[in-house]
Amino acid sequence: MRFSHLQHATALRPHPAALPPAAARPAVQARWQLSPEGYFDVTFRVTLPAGAAWNTNPDFSRTDYRANWGLWEHDVVELFLQPRPHPDATAAPYLEVQVSPLGQPFALLIEEPARHFAPPPALAYLKEIVLEPAVWQTRLRVQVPDYAPGAPLFGNLTACLGPAGARTYWGLQLSAGPEPDFHRPVDFGQLI
Repeated sequence: MRFSHLQHATALRPHPAALPPAAARPAVQARWQLSPEGYFDVTFRVTLPAGAAWNTNPDFSRTDYRANWGLWEHDVVELFLQPRPHPDATAAPYLEVQVSPLGQPFALLIEEPARHFAPPPALAYLKEIVLEPAVWQTRLRVQVPDYAPGAPLFGNLTACLGPAGARTYWGLQLSAGPEPDFHRPVDFGQLI
């Protein structure tokens, strides 16, 4: 898979909590765009530092996005998508989609963070994974639920990487607190 030519591109930033020295940090890049039909396309590229290994668990499903509760305890890239009727509508529901280096998906439709959430009953998405010893590329195409063409789309692109005790957290938008928390719609940025 070539690193796609999508409209927007950036390197994700590390959250300062438990940040390893620069030489021991992975690099995380993302490119994204929204199609006129309401599909969000994103490509993540994660490059490990020398000597690091992927933190994966082959026991998770590679097809059922509803069955992979706890996938985030291993390496994942994530997207959070929140269509809003106007920029200040932070209470609107949002979609979270995760994918591991092994292509294992997980998704939640979140009405209220940590209180009301469930896997979406249906999710239109495609995924493509290329995994090498030190480079992982994921391309996702996700239909944004309830997206009205031309409406602002807010969210975040994130990655949770490394083994327990040495996790690093990366995001397009970072939470202001001392601990990483990507489930804060007030911290979501406008993606489109």
